[in-house]
Amino acid sequence: MTVASAMASGPRRAALLPRWVVWLLFAIVPVIGAGIVAAGVGGSHHQVTTVGAEQAALRDYIAALHGPTAFGGQIVEQEMKPSLREAQNGQIDGATLADRARGWQLAMQRVRSDVARIAAPPAVAAVRPLFDQALGQYLAAAGLFERAGQAAPAQRGALLDQAVAAARAADATYDRAAAVLQAALRGLGLPPDAALPDPSPGAGGAPSEP
Repeated sequence: MTVASAMASGPRRAALLPRWVVWLLFAIVPVIGAGIVAAGVGGSHHQVTTVGAEQAALRDYIAALHGPTAFGGQIVEQEMKPSLREAQNGQIDGATLADRARGWQLAMQRVRSDVARIAAPPAVAAVRPLFDQALGQYLAAAGLFERAGQAAPAQRGALLDQAVAAARAADATYDRAAAVLQAALRGLGLPPDAALPDPSPGAGGAPSEP
């Protein structure tokens, strides 16, 4: 059989099919096509739903962090830093500095516990040890302030310098944790969080200064 004769015989074979078979074929083909389209639409909807869930989980996590981290920031900015200047200028005595530092340690322990209880979404799980490390460093700084207050005046300056170094390390670690969260927000198409440091290039924010 030649190619031409084979092609010519195709329509004749189709014409020999029972009418119910032909109608069945016409009925099935549109259904299959609709199924393919629906599968494509369903996949797209699933992707949108997944992204929306990730956005909500990240926003909820950051919102939960606002309370304890704001309280910790208040301790650092409004109590530890002014007390450091007062101690360096001789405006407070050692006993007062040591008493304040004990209060800071209690406050930072509370912040550390509160932050540790907040479950992070899997995409930003790396921030939990960073926050814990930063708060541990702030605790260490507060402990050094207490030791400085208890030390003789001749040794106080060196201990204050160590406390400042520990606080700077805490600021740097905290900024690293914030950078992870800000990058995750941008990756999901969300704006950066104004309550957190944003040390990323071009963000307009700056790392914390001790």
